[in-house]
Amino acid sequence: MSIIIRKFEEKDLAQALDLCDEIREYHRQILNGYFTPINREFEKSALLATLDNDFSFAFVAVDDFNIVGILIADKKNAVHLEKPAVCHIGTFGVAEKYRKQGIGKKLLDEFIKFCRQQKIQEVKLSVFNDNKAACKFYEDCGFKSQEQKMSLKLNP
Repeated sequence: MSIIIRKFEEKDLAQALDLCDEIREYHRQILNGYFTPINREFEKSALLATLDNDFSFAFVAVDDFNIVGILIADKKNAVHLEKPAVCHIGTFGVAEKYRKQGIGKKLLDEFIKFCRQQKIQEVKLSVFNDNKAACKFYEDCGFKSQEQKMSLKLNP
């Protein structure tokens, strides 16, 4: 298996959307239906916006001609921070049958290399505490817990 990491291209759209579906469904399962299924038109617009935008990025992991991993992120200039160039990963995942093979690490490493070239000073992401595998993965990659989001669910 020879995985190539590269920027998302328009020809990747159908496979990328299918992978986004799979990633969302995985999160729906581990979070007991917290998320709705993806809105393919919204996701399509977000992906296509990365093609000609200096503030949105999408990278894919490709095995032969198959998209097996995806990372979508947005750059923000957070003027209230001492180091304002921040990139936030919004979508990140690897197809189920390709997990635990180092593809996610390779994809993340390539993205971080890109961020350094772009003079981005910090990479952030959100992960649910119940997603134990993802939490461990991010910690193993050097991410540190910086803040905690809290929720109070109200029953009508």
